[in-house]
Amino acid sequence: MLLFVLLFFGSKGIPDMARTLGRTMRQVRDASNEVQREIQRGATEVTRAAQEQRRTLLEEKDTTVEPAPTDKPEGPAR
Repeated sequence: MLLFVLLFFGSKGIPDMARTLGRTMRQVRDASNEVQREIQRGATEVTRAAQEQRRTLLEEKDTTVEPAPTDKPEGPAR
């Protein structure tokens, strides 16, 4: 393989090819990191929204007033 690269590109072309390969690998890594950051941001937003929804539901539940039981006699009045 190395012999093929040397014959095809020549000794002067190998450094340029190596730079191009390194630059391409860096761009792929940077793009991959950006995708991971976007996924993490989305997951964080979903978690926050779920927590806020849960908090809102609990607050609504706490503010709901249940009617007090009425004191009715169990039998006929005497």
